[in-house]
Amino acid sequence: MANAENLVWILVILPIAAGLLGLAPLPVPVRKALLLPVSLILAVAAVWLTVTVASGGPVALVLPGQWDTVLTVLDFAVIAYFVYVGVTARHNLVTLLAVIAAVGLGVLKFAWPGTHDAAGQVFYIDMLASLMCLVICIVGSIIVLYALDYMPRHEAHLHREKSRQPQFFLYLVGFLGVMNGLVFADNLLWLYFFWELTTLCCFQLIRHDLTGEAKENALRALWMNLLGAITLVVGTGFVYQLTGSLSIQTLIGSGAVAPVALPALALLCFTGFTKAAQVPFQSWLLGAMVAPTPVSALLHSSTMVKAGVYLVLRLAPAYAGTTLSVTVALFGGLVFMLTSILAVSQPISKRILAYSTIANLGLIICCAGINTDLAMAAALALIVFHAVSKGALFMAVGMVEQQIGSRNIEDMEGLGFRSPLLATSMVVGMLSMLFLPFGVAFSKWAAIEAAGAQAGWFIIVTAFLAVGSAATLVFWAKWIGRLTTRVPAEVREDKPFLAYAGILTLVAVAVGLSILVAPLMQWLVLPAQVGMGYGRPFDLTGWNLLAQNGSFTPWVLFIALGIAVLLPALLIKGPSKEQRSPAYLCGINVDDDDAQFKSVAEAPVTVSVGGTYWKTAFGEEKLTPFCNWAALVGLAALLVGVIL
Repeated sequence: MANAENLVWILVILPIAAGLLGLAPLPVPVRKALLLPVSLILAVAAVWLTVTVASGGPVALVLPGQWDTVLTVLDFAVIAYFVYVGVTARHNLVTLLAVIAAVGLGVLKFAWPGTHDAAGQVFYIDMLASLMCLVICIVGSIIVLYALDYMPRHEAHLHREKSRQPQFFLYLVGFLGVMNGLVFADNLLWLYFFWELTTLCCFQLIRHDLTGEAKENALRALWMNLLGAITLVVGTGFVYQLTGSLSIQTLIGSGAVAPVALPALALLCFTGFTKAAQVPFQSWLLGAMVAPTPVSALLHSSTMVKAGVYLVLRLAPAYAGTTLSVTVALFGGLVFMLTSILAVSQPISKRILAYSTIANLGLIICCAGINTDLAMAAALALIVFHAVSKGALFMAVGMVEQQIGSRNIEDMEGLGFRSPLLATSMVVGMLSMLFLPFGVAFSKWAAIEAAGAQAGWFIIVTAFLAVGSAATLVFWAKWIGRLTTRVPAEVREDKPFLAYAGILTLVAVAVGLSILVAPLMQWLVLPAQVGMGYGRPFDLTGWNLLAQNGSFTPWVLFIALGIAVLLPALLIKGPSKEQRSPAYLCGINVDDDDAQFKSVAEAPVTVSVGGTYWKTAFGEEKLTPFCNWAALVGLAALLVGVIL
């Protein structure tokens, strides 16, 4: 196991060390020469660790007692910085919450007997942690490489005289190591430490451009995540009081806990909800869209928000079969439905992606609440497929923004003919989020199957998932329509190598994993859930998955999809330029202009077409207050219901 322990330290320390080394004002080629091998080492180490755990069982790391002092100093240093931020920004809520977190941590470590001990079993790496590590290191590393091409262009667009790339890459790359530490942590005090470091990195990355909007949204993200940190401290204290241990494995090791422990678990789930930007905390993730696109991709796909759903999933065996499990399922399903509906009214690409992310995280949380073998398989598969597809989409949107200077999907009309490679990547990425036989749709099918197999309140959960899935179809199909509309203009498609390579790699992985969904489930997802104490909901026959109520044969579906797409392209030829006629505009077209017609007093009017967003029915201004109140009722049910 010595090799496994070394891999764990490499995965935690190397990204942080590389970020610190990158603080030097390095030229772009030198920074690339530094981060390319680091990214490769992280990916290889993550795969190696997963193989080691799969073949030899979980890996536990024990640290000596002196680490308790180190951890305490670092904990209070981070909280002191948050207090400093609140005071200097004159943000009373940040200051207040940071002080409360400091007091709570002080009580936990110094006044609560026994809880000060952060030594012992610090890390515990099973297949669930390994799965998360693969997502963090592979998808996250690709996003880092993408950023190497993106950030110089971003700063040129802002006309920045002094580069802030050293600070940017410190937090971006360091984020990967911090997230690995978080998913590896077994001791709740170490979990808290890495939890706060993710908040620190998130705050710095959102405010990177130092605009007024960026600073404001970073502070919002900070106070909302500090709220979750406080409940984490309180929940940790209750867990120790009830179990006499700070170990997560001890907490969940015996299966469902006694009812008296449910309030503590509810507090920890609430912590996960804030980090996962679940309603009513969605505004911090929506506000994070002001950050450079690599930040959006990293926050939404492989890190930060995935920490929230990871915690809820990790604790799921402890609250299985309880009232808490039912309320978690209802809350996650409600968030999935509400945020999918909110996305329908959005014309801004990054907001659509943000709402879609929040919705899919809600779906993962819902699966944790359903808490059956099939639901857990759906949740773990969705973590993988969503990370890959959403990472590709965010990176593609970043390239589009730099090419056309807009995030509005209306301005992307005809992108398939102006930037065909980029648009094709986006369309495939959206299809992978939407349709069978791609992995995200497979995960949603499994989730709905799992909810439908339960009785009682789960009938409502099934309805939430059905309505949310229908809304998902609307906003993705609408965006695809804008991309594939023909326009006469042609522009040169700029193709920075690392950026495009990252996008195409993730698109290819999304397709490849969907085709190989059966081996993926067999080698990664099912071992992870078996290690958590769940059974295998699928029978595996070659490349097929057989469930109780149906089967999933991706290769047959992909062949049918390929025929449906390729045959028309090969057999049906479009009209030549000489054969094309201008659009018929009431017989009064302006000469030599396909897009204008004559109106009052012979004045030319340009034809304008666009999508419909139903803002009257689905607009944020109208629905967000209702969504927030509905979610608050759900949270009240979650916290109060487990006490009564």
